[in-house]
Amino acid sequence: MKELYNDFDKAFLSIYPGFVSAINELLLEEYRFDNKREELLNTELRIFALIRLGISDSNKIASFLRCSVQTVYNYRSKIKRACINEATDIEDQIKKIGIMA
Repeated sequence: MKELYNDFDKAFLSIYPGFVSAINELLLEEYRFDNKREELLNTELRIFALIRLGISDSNKIASFLRCSVQTVYNYRSKIKRACINEATDIEDQIKKIGIMA
């Protein structure tokens, strides 16, 4: 699984190289992700990468990431609370990352 996730991370970040930075722009400073290891994602960022790819079903995300649905729910809730603008639908914003205007 580690190799699969590593390959997923590299492929996703080659398509969306500014993904972590784009998410960080939506978040309060204290909730921003460390950008030092840009070549790899953590579980939380993988959840949002999958949402960016159009997979929003928590059961499917949990199955792919080998975690519980509750973990997916917790991370989704945490990111919503961490938004700079509480009125922003963060998942809609995530789905737009990388789209040319």
